[in-house]
Amino acid sequence: MENDTRKRMSIMVLVSIITVALAIVVIAVVVFLPQITAPKESKPVIITVSQLEKIINVSKLSTFRAVYNGIAQVMNDEKPGETDYYVSYEAIVDAGIDFKKLEISVDFEKKRINIVIPEIYITEVNVDISSLDFIFYNNKANTSTVTQEAFKACEIDVKQESEREDKIFELARQNAVNVLTALTKPIVEQLDSDYTLVIE
Repeated sequence: MENDTRKRMSIMVLVSIITVALAIVVIAVVVFLPQITAPKESKPVIITVSQLEKIINVSKLSTFRAVYNGIAQVMNDEKPGETDYYVSYEAIVDAGIDFKKLEISVDFEKKRINIVIPEIYITEVNVDISSLDFIFYNNKANTSTVTQEAFKACEIDVKQESEREDKIFELARQNAVNVLTALTKPIVEQLDSDYTLVIE
C-alpha cells in the first residue's frame, strides 16, 4: 500500500512539474514569438547638413591644373613707357574652390540635397624659374637681381592671364561637381536612397 501511494505521489508531482513547464513554454511562445518573427523595423536615418559637412572635410581644393607658357613684359622703373626686357616662362596654374564656402541644404519634403558651389578661383600658380628666357631691350637691366625681379613679374603675369581664361574656370567647375558627387553620393545613397543630390 505504502509503495503504491508513493508511486502515485511521485506520478502526481511529475505531472505537476510537466504541467508547470508546459505552461511556462506556452507563455514564452505567446509573449516572445511575435517579437522574434516580426520583421525588424529599420530606424529612419535623418540626413543633416552637419553630416554632409563632415563628409566634405576639405578647406581648399584644386580641381583643375593647366600648364601655361607665357611672356611677361617688364617696364623701366624710371621711364615707365620703355620696356627693359621680355621674359618667357612656363608655369603650372591650379584652379578650384574653397570648400568652406559651399552652401549645403536639405529639403526633407522633396527629399533633395542641394549643394551650391562657390566661385571658382585661381588657387595657386607655380612659375618654373629654370624656364625663364630673356630678351633685353635695356642692357642695364641685366643685373644679378634680374632673375628675382623677372620671377615676380612672371607670377603676376600668369595670374592675370589665367584669370582671363574662361576655359580654366569651366573645367575647374565641372571637376568640382564631379569631386563633390564622388564624395557625397555613395554616402547619401547608403543613408537613404530616396534622396536625390543636386549640385549647382
